[in-house]
Amino acid sequence: MVQSLTKILIISFLLIFLPAAGYSQSDSAKAKTRDFPSLSMAYTHGKILPTNPFVKGDNLTGKPLEFHSSISVKLLWQNPGYTEWQRVYHIPYYGIGYNKAGFFTQELGHPNSIYGVLGVPVKRWRKLEVYSEFQFGLAWNWNKYDSIHNPKNIAIGGGMTVHLDVGFNAFYPISKHFDLGAGLSFSHFSNGGFERPNRGLNLLSPTVELKYHLRGNPDTRDAPKPGRLPRNNELYLMLGYGDHQMVEHELDTNYFAVGGLSAFYLMQHTNAFKSGPALDFNFWWSLTAREDGSPGPIGWDNLTVGAFYQIEFEISRLSLHGGVGNYLRHKKYGNYKQFYQRVGVKYHFTDHISMGVNVRSINFILAEFLEFHLGYHFLRPRN
Repeated sequence: MVQSLTKILIISFLLIFLPAAGYSQSDSAKAKTRDFPSLSMAYTHGKILPTNPFVKGDNLTGKPLEFHSSISVKLLWQNPGYTEWQRVYHIPYYGIGYNKAGFFTQELGHPNSIYGVLGVPVKRWRKLEVYSEFQFGLAWNWNKYDSIHNPKNIAIGGGMTVHLDVGFNAFYPISKHFDLGAGLSFSHFSNGGFERPNRGLNLLSPTVELKYHLRGNPDTRDAPKPGRLPRNNELYLMLGYGDHQMVEHELDTNYFAVGGLSAFYLMQHTNAFKSGPALDFNFWWSLTAREDGSPGPIGWDNLTVGAFYQIEFEISRLSLHGGVGNYLRHKKYGNYKQFYQRVGVKYHFTDHISMGVNVRSINFILAEFLEFHLGYHFLRPRN
């Protein structure tokens, strides 16, 4: 229990509070700056994607779960390029949000979410503006799996999950202070295999939004352009650790450690974007578990090797990253037969030391484990 609480606190700190630290970059004098806050309210009604048996109809109602709805409130800021990272991302909006969702079934409940928000402009016309919006945070208050009272809910096995949302929003000003918005997003709720069963929920959601600018809109079109910042290629060594349970044992209570070393070579392409290949070496104690879920013999069968390609976006000291790899060696899947994915966040405490958390998954929807990581970066200046 203490270990679980500690990990939940670490997740909360990394996913919610560190983004705020990343936004507070002080690379420009702020004595004469002015904040432009806004408050928005959005309504969503969308589809639950049929990605697991529970959603498809293996639930207490015996019917597919098709629809969901939610109401969200966001407190946002958008400034006309006071800091370098804002100029690099062409004057985005950023802030925090709260979401209340409903799934029209008591088996899932009415979860709450709190998350960080980043909206990066895609295209600006004279009036209409289109943004890609990213949300990353935590959701709680689920009606989770219970072997007696909620035995069919294999989608959500714990009381807390990750809230991940990626989408596009278009905004049109209807007055000096009000914007009317509409968008489409993909949402994912999962605890990363932290507590099973954890098949997760995936949603496709159209959204309508009303945004109120407390001080009017900032001048985003005449903002100064970013200069060419110092760029570095890097060798990044990452120590990762998590808990894992095989999906076929998802109703058991036994969890096993998984840990390893990854080596990345990341090339910086622009002020904000870098990418590069990696090798993952991990030792999974669960791979030799017996059929009843109890620990088995330990040996070379526990070792996996993966080849990976990662992309990364830097926002001051915060990095958002993701990528796709292939298991070159894996006892369960075989060699070269299974692709896997990693998406996460890390915070750079210094130029060389970082810490963060990833969600490791297969087939883009089935989480394997939460990967807590500590990294060291060897930097090489790039002309």
